[in-house]
Amino acid sequence: MHMATAFVPNAEPSPPRRPSRLILRWLVRGAERWPFSFLFTIAILSNVAASLFSIGYNHELIVQYLDESQKSAFWRMVYGNNLVMFSICLTWVWLLFRPLARCRMDLRAGRPVAPERLCQCQRGLINLPFWQLCINFLGWLPGAVVFPLGICLLSGRWQGTGIVWMGFGVSFVVSALMATVQTFFLMESFQLRFLYSDFFESERPTEVAGVVRIPLRFRFFAYWFAVAVVPLIALLAVVLHPEAKNNHALAVEVIVLSVLNSAVLGAVTGRTLLSWLESQAVGTEEITKGNYHFRIEQKRPGDFGRLTDRFNDMAAALEQGRQMRETLGQFFDPEMFDEIMDAPELGGQVLEVTILFADIRDFTRRSAGEPPEKVVALLNRFLSLAMASVKEQNGLVDKFLGDGILALFGAPQPHADHADLAVRAACGLLKRLESLNRELIKEGQAPLKVGMGIHTGPALVGSIGAMVPLPDGRQQTRREYTAIGETVNLAQRIEQLTKTCGGPVLLSEQTRMRLTRQIPLISAGPQQVPGCETPLVVYRIGMDEGGVDGDVATSSAVLEYLS
Repeated sequence: MHMATAFVPNAEPSPPRRPSRLILRWLVRGAERWPFSFLFTIAILSNVAASLFSIGYNHELIVQYLDESQKSAFWRMVYGNNLVMFSICLTWVWLLFRPLARCRMDLRAGRPVAPERLCQCQRGLINLPFWQLCINFLGWLPGAVVFPLGICLLSGRWQGTGIVWMGFGVSFVVSALMATVQTFFLMESFQLRFLYSDFFESERPTEVAGVVRIPLRFRFFAYWFAVAVVPLIALLAVVLHPEAKNNHALAVEVIVLSVLNSAVLGAVTGRTLLSWLESQAVGTEEITKGNYHFRIEQKRPGDFGRLTDRFNDMAAALEQGRQMRETLGQFFDPEMFDEIMDAPELGGQVLEVTILFADIRDFTRRSAGEPPEKVVALLNRFLSLAMASVKEQNGLVDKFLGDGILALFGAPQPHADHADLAVRAACGLLKRLESLNRELIKEGQAPLKVGMGIHTGPALVGSIGAMVPLPDGRQQTRREYTAIGETVNLAQRIEQLTKTCGGPVLLSEQTRMRLTRQIPLISAGPQQVPGCETPLVVYRIGMDEGGVDGDVATSSAVLEYLS
């Protein structure tokens, strides 16, 4: 059987991949798969390059001016010293890498790693650049003494060797600093990209104990010294040499190698710093947009790591604050929450406000014997309507009172027409209640009846509370934002009058006098209420008879008042 091959006419072939990108991708994949082999290679290549520079530098500056016996001694020292020191240093590095490599293999394979072992490997990973710095210095600096001493011993010549001792001292210090600083920054940058994500899943490198932390100022000083000072020292040794006129080629070589070394260090440290700055910029932008879930994932030790951790802590605190605000918004009105936050101390101010009390009639008798879930569900439906009616008129639901509410108009946000807003909210609730009662009748339930009392007058509006002792001995303030005063008490008494005077809405003479819009009112005459020596004149809102299940219904005048 033959398979047909689809042919797309005029299809442009995909552009060939550049060899440099293929090589880079291969190197990245290799580093991800064998990171410690690459680290080992970095340490070798960096030191081999420094060793070649040192050999060439010493040969051109010192060795070519020595006699044959001294030259022979020099080359024997090159082979012997490099063989011994490279063997010792690489063995030391291998011993440092080995436990880390095994731990990483277990982590990536999903095998359990004991917490003590993981903590030890995390500490070893962070300290790895520091130990490499020590190994490099111990491998290089003794050569400043070993080489001139070995040449003198092997050649048997001690006279006139001052230039030898000085030249080797300069060359080994220069090579040691170049190799050490270069290896340090290369290794640290490599670890950040390929190793920290494996060893630090949820832990923070900055919180690992027993770590040698190199301050940022020392890093900058080491970078400056390796890039700016060391090449000048090497070049100065060439210029001050007695045969300086024959060392122009060596001076050019020193300059070229110094530029290459600076380029490598600049690229490595610049990329590390730029990566950190970009992650901070992205994080700041996300926080500005309100994305408090954003976290900077890259793990870092040292000062940059601490700044990253503090950024993540800040984002977590903002996220927690928003969650707290949203959660408290389910218990407090947002305006009440803002008022509490703006005025954290106890106390308030006396304002003229209008108070509305709303209560479901005979709800205790109605809910007797009913499952609690059914009672709560019905309450939630009613309270949702009450909340919507109050919020629609810029009022504040101060608190839920079991089967009723206490609403406040004219505070915390001042409104000159707060009496009208309260009456409109009461009428709006009646209108919404008609729809709810129709639903309840369809469900086989009895309709709800409400009584509402409205009164206008001065009240202290603010925070009240008490001091509560904490287990640690400190005092904490337990606060509640509310309205206090006779006006509130009278509004509740007027709501109770709806049981005897009819209603469903009664308002006081003080509220009627503050109304700016006309609404049909029926005087219920002066009424004696508990706690008030003078009888209160109250009014019913004009309603039509024959609403749902015989209850009063909103009249056309009330509907016009709501429009």
